[in-house]
Amino acid sequence: MDVNIKDWYKNWFGNEYLTIYAHRDDEEANQLIELIHTYLKISPRINILDLCCGQGRHALQLAQSGYKVYGMDLSRQLLQVAKFRKTEDQNAYFVQADMRYLPTYQAFDLLLNLFTSFGYFESDVENISVFHQFFHALKKGGNFVFDYFNTRHVIENLVPFEKDQVGDLKIEIKRCIKGSRVQKRIYIKNKNHSAVFYESVKMYTRNEILNMLQEVGLRVHYIFGNYDGSKFSLNSPRLIIMGQKT
Repeated sequence: MDVNIKDWYKNWFGNEYLTIYAHRDDEEANQLIELIHTYLKISPRINILDLCCGQGRHALQLAQSGYKVYGMDLSRQLLQVAKFRKTEDQNAYFVQADMRYLPTYQAFDLLLNLFTSFGYFESDVENISVFHQFFHALKKGGNFVFDYFNTRHVIENLVPFEKDQVGDLKIEIKRCIKGSRVQKRIYIKNKNHSAVFYESVKMYTRNEILNMLQEVGLRVHYIFGNYDGSKFSLNSPRLIIMGQKT
């Protein structure tokens, strides 16, 4: 595989990503946070880790509600945006970290890994190591929320090509499935600049995810198929899992 594709997550989550997805609002984040409150009954005194927090959509909303939240992400650019958006009264702290090597141990009551921030790496060993990090970062009895795409839905609803324009930026996106990975090529261009970025995410089935969680010692309590709390089915767009370190 081309090195640019293999290491795509090191290059993609920057200013271009922010420009293309500037329209993304907080509606889904609100739905998911409401779902968490409904099923996990979390205390205001807990410590929360938002792993792969991006620009802090979920972390800042939780901090606004009075929780102490740590956001970790590999992208300096996205973390800078999160820090800029943070207000003085929010207990939100943002740290650069690789999700395979977290600088923390048994520190959190709740861990979030949201919006398909999993399956980035080439090997199953590397991907499952992220679940090991869940286990080590959580206190005993701590909860986790894992939000990933439903592989069958991705395969059956793949859009191979689309064009868009944001301001003077022309965008072309090509999608395909190669082996067990869904890949995306993002070509962007304006009159002064052009660039190509990639996404490549391993597609795991529901049962494969459940087996990996069980293997590292995490117990599953709830499974949903979307942010509205609907039951998971073969055609659900999402795979949302809530569970616990026991």
